[in-house]
Amino acid sequence: MTHSTKKRTPSRATRHALGLALAIAGFSAQAQTEAAVPPMATASAPTEATPAATQTRVRYLRMPQQSGADHLRVVRREDTVGRVAGQVALNVAFAVLGTGAAVQGFSKDGLGGTTLEALRDDPVSVNPAMSDLQEALSKIATDIYRRRTETALATALTDGSTPEEIEAARQTPKEADSPLVPGSWHLVYENLMGSDELFRLKYGASLGRAGFMRPPIGCSYESEPLAWTQWQADGWQRLREERAKIVARCVEAIGAAPENRW
Repeated sequence: MTHSTKKRTPSRATRHALGLALAIAGFSAQAQTEAAVPPMATASAPTEATPAATQTRVRYLRMPQQSGADHLRVVRREDTVGRVAGQVALNVAFAVLGTGAAVQGFSKDGLGGTTLEALRDDPVSVNPAMSDLQEALSKIATDIYRRRTETALATALTDGSTPEEIEAARQTPKEADSPLVPGSWHLVYENLMGSDELFRLKYGASLGRAGFMRPPIGCSYESEPLAWTQWQADGWQRLREERAKIVARCVEAIGAAPENRW
């Protein structure tokens, strides 16, 4: 009997069954492989997080007796003349009454003066302590308080502090302890007698408040005396230049103080 050498082609049903078997076998092998390899461990959250970046602002604090300190004021000769006349009148009255009392003397730098209508809406008239100087010192305060927070957090994480205490140590204050208190912000006449019309720009400010255990850190500035027309020239350009010098001087003076004074 002669045998045919022609291969038999599997039927469609046979091929379908074979493919299904291979798929099941492959899925089973993959499942066994994945079961043999443990899943990658999820990275745990760090136990020591960097404190959130918070800006610490220096607070502008105007004392009750500093009315009008927010804007530049001009002290003229007539302010002193009026003050002297008032004191003379009071002294005469005390003498007539026989009380023996007398009005205390004063300094022209302590006079209130008047604001300038020409600069009413001009930022150059604003007290630097409530604008440019405050902004510059707030940047210094932010760095100081960030370092304090990092130190406090590092300590809390190692000294057995509770989770609540650790969270409290992580918080950076939004406001510095020491306030920025304005001082003089005046254009003051130079000479009482004569008609030279010279005025000197004077400024003062301090970080801190009298009565604190940490004494205030002060800064002061006086310009050269200039004629009133020079101050007014070119849209008060000289005033703008002197104001910039004031901010730089005070940032340097206050910024150089020890960090524990903040």
